[in-house]
Amino acid sequence: MSGARPVVRRGLADGPPPAPPRPLPGAEPVTERAFEVDGIDWVASPGGRGTTGTGAYGLGLVEAIHFRRPALGERPEREALLPVGRFAGLYPEELRALLAGSREVVKPPR
Repeated sequence: MSGARPVVRRGLADGPPPAPPRPLPGAEPVTERAFEVDGIDWVASPGGRGTTGTGAYGLGLVEAIHFRRPALGERPEREALLPVGRFAGLYPEELRALLAGSREVVKPPR
């Protein structure tokens, strides 16, 4: 019996792993954003970057956003995670929502 030979396709897992995730080149990073919630001044600033996800194809870049009240000093009180590159484009309403969903920064024991 002379039929067509089956087509063998290479799956994604058969090739080399992709390059690690990296931020896209472009705009200058924004270091701080000031906003107000219920008459209280807040400052949001990036506090560090990392990756999340599993496997070579599931990694995504995230950025820790720290929130502090200038009247209380420089130490951040709250923290939230955001995809890298989103911070600079957030509207004030989005900053307020991010603060509302943030977690308290764990303070080291003295």
